[in-house]
Amino acid sequence: MTVTLTTTPHDATVPIESADWVEGDMPRQSYASPWAVASPKHAAIVRRQGRLQEDFVRTVIETMQTYLDPPADTQ
Repeated sequence: MTVTLTTTPHDATVPIESADWVEGDMPRQSYASPWAVASPKHAAIVRRQGRLQEDFVRTVIETMQTYLDPPADTQ
């Protein structure tokens, strides 16, 4: 599973700091967009961008879940 990385900050993006990378990095300040989830085919992956800290990934997943949960007034 992937989320989109962007260099444009939006209200709900999660900023990626240099300390969030275990390996690899981005050349500019970047943000994870937790509402833009994809499951790419293996052939579509050209190269690995890097690997992020588990705490950062958890933060993105928790933010992503807010898009999956129904609003409180519809439950």
